[in-house]
Amino acid sequence: MHVGPVIAVTDLDRAREFYEGKLGLAGEPTPGGWLVRGDDDTVIYLLAGFSDAGTASWPVASFRVTDARTSARTLRSRGVTFLGRAELPFQLDADGISSDTPGLLVAWMRDPDGSVLTIFSRTAQH
Repeated sequence: MHVGPVIAVTDLDRAREFYEGKLGLAGEPTPGGWLVRGDDDTVIYLLAGFSDAGTASWPVASFRVTDARTSARTLRSRGVTFLGRAELPFQLDADGISSDTPGLLVAWMRDPDGSVLTIFSRTAQH
Protein backbone atom coordinates (compact mmCIF):
# COMPACT_ATOMS: atom_id res chain seq x y z
CA MET A 1 0.00 0.00 0.00
CA HIS A 2 1.26 3.48 -0.85
CA VAL A 3 0.09 6.60 0.91
CA GLY A 4 0.00 9.98 -0.79
CA PRO A 5 -1.27 13.27 0.55
CA VAL A 6 -4.03 15.38 -0.96
CA ILE A 7 -3.10 19.06 -0.75
CA ALA A 8 -5.79 21.66 -1.36
CA VAL A 9 -4.68 24.63 -3.47
CA THR A 10 -6.43 27.85 -4.47
CA ASP A 11 -4.57 28.41 -7.74
CA LEU A 12 -3.46 25.33 -9.66
CA ASP A 13 -1.03 27.18 -11.96
CA ARG A 14 0.72 28.79 -8.99
CA ALA A 15 0.85 25.43 -7.18
CA ARG A 16 2.30 23.72 -10.25
CA GLU A 17 5.01 26.37 -10.52
CA PHE A 18 6.01 25.60 -6.93
CA TYR A 19 5.74 21.80 -6.89
CA GLU A 20 7.13 21.25 -10.39
CA GLY A 21 9.28 24.33 -10.94
CA LYS A 22 10.79 24.78 -7.48
CA LEU A 23 10.57 21.33 -5.90
CA GLY A 24 11.35 19.59 -9.20
CA LEU A 25 8.49 17.07 -9.10
CA ALA A 26 7.00 15.69 -12.32
CA GLY A 27 3.31 16.41 -12.85
CA GLU A 28 0.30 15.44 -14.91
CA PRO A 29 -3.34 16.53 -15.09
CA THR A 30 -6.06 14.62 -13.29
CA PRO A 31 -9.77 15.40 -12.83
CA GLY A 32 -10.12 18.25 -10.36
CA GLY A 33 -6.44 18.98 -10.04
CA TRP A 34 -2.92 17.81 -10.74
CA LEU A 35 -0.78 14.84 -9.70
CA VAL A 36 2.87 15.38 -8.83
CA ARG A 37 5.23 12.47 -8.36
CA GLY A 38 8.39 11.94 -6.40
CA ASP A 39 11.27 9.75 -7.50
CA ASP A 40 9.58 6.61 -6.19
CA ASP A 41 5.90 5.66 -6.15
CA THR A 42 4.93 8.73 -4.15
CA VAL A 43 2.02 10.71 -5.59
CA ILE A 44 0.64 13.99 -4.27
CA TYR A 45 -2.78 15.08 -5.46
CA LEU A 46 -3.07 18.87 -5.74
CA LEU A 47 -6.79 19.46 -5.40
CA ALA A 48 -7.78 22.74 -7.05
CA GLY A 49 -10.19 25.49 -6.08
CA PHE A 50 -10.30 25.36 -2.29
CA SER A 51 -10.59 28.68 -0.49
CA ASP A 52 -9.40 27.15 2.79
CA ALA A 53 -6.18 25.79 1.29
CA GLY A 54 -3.12 26.29 3.45
CA THR A 55 -4.97 26.41 6.77
CA ALA A 56 -3.26 23.36 8.29
CA SER A 57 -0.75 24.54 10.88
CA TRP A 58 1.47 21.46 10.72
CA PRO A 59 3.11 19.62 7.80
CA VAL A 60 0.75 18.20 5.20
CA ALA A 61 3.59 16.40 3.39
CA SER A 62 7.18 15.45 4.18
CA PHE A 63 9.79 14.60 1.59
CA ARG A 64 12.64 12.24 2.48
CA VAL A 65 15.82 13.36 0.76
CA THR A 66 19.36 12.01 0.78
CA ASP A 67 20.79 15.08 2.52
CA ALA A 68 18.46 17.73 3.97
CA ARG A 69 21.21 20.34 4.12
CA THR A 70 22.16 19.98 0.45
CA SER A 71 18.51 19.79 -0.63
CA ALA A 72 17.68 22.94 1.36
CA ARG A 73 20.50 24.81 -0.39
CA THR A 74 19.27 23.63 -3.79
CA LEU A 75 15.68 24.61 -3.03
CA ARG A 76 16.76 28.04 -1.73
CA SER A 77 18.59 28.61 -5.02
CA ARG A 78 15.24 27.94 -6.76
CA GLY A 79 13.47 30.53 -4.61
CA VAL A 80 12.03 28.37 -1.83
CA THR A 81 11.90 30.11 1.55
CA PHE A 82 12.26 27.99 4.67
CA LEU A 83 10.61 28.72 8.00
CA GLY A 84 12.81 30.32 10.64
CA ARG A 85 13.31 30.26 14.38
CA ALA A 86 10.42 32.64 15.05
CA GLU A 87 7.96 30.30 13.33
CA LEU A 88 9.02 26.96 14.81
CA PRO A 89 9.28 25.45 18.29
CA PHE A 90 12.57 23.76 17.36
CA GLN A 91 16.23 24.69 17.54
CA LEU A 92 17.56 25.51 14.07
CA ASP A 93 21.16 25.79 12.97
CA ALA A 94 22.48 28.55 10.70
CA ASP A 95 21.11 26.70 7.65
CA GLY A 96 17.59 26.52 9.15
CA ILE A 97 17.92 22.78 9.79
CA SER A 98 16.70 21.11 12.99
CA SER A 99 18.35 18.08 14.54
CA ASP A 100 15.99 18.03 17.55
CA THR A 101 14.55 14.67 16.50
CA PRO A 102 17.29 12.07 17.07
CA GLY A 103 18.53 10.60 13.82
CA LEU A 104 16.88 13.20 11.57
CA LEU A 105 17.70 16.53 9.95
CA VAL A 106 14.53 18.49 9.12
CA ALA A 107 13.70 21.80 7.39
CA TRP A 108 10.23 23.37 7.01
CA MET A 109 8.78 25.44 4.17
CA ARG A 110 5.36 26.60 2.95
CA ASP A 111 3.78 26.17 -0.46
CA PRO A 112 2.18 29.22 -2.15
CA ASP A 113 -1.08 28.68 -0.22
CA GLY A 114 0.73 28.38 3.11
CA SER A 115 0.60 24.61 3.52
CA VAL A 116 3.55 23.47 5.62
CA LEU A 117 5.92 20.96 4.01
CA THR A 118 9.15 19.44 5.28
CA ILE A 119 12.24 17.88 3.84
CA PHE A 120 14.13 15.44 6.03
CA SER A 121 17.06 13.07 5.92
CA ARG A 122 18.37 10.44 8.25
CA THR A 123 21.68 11.01 10.00
CA ALA A 124 24.41 8.46 10.56
CA GLN A 125 22.86 7.68 13.96
CA HIS A 126 19.76 6.21 12.32
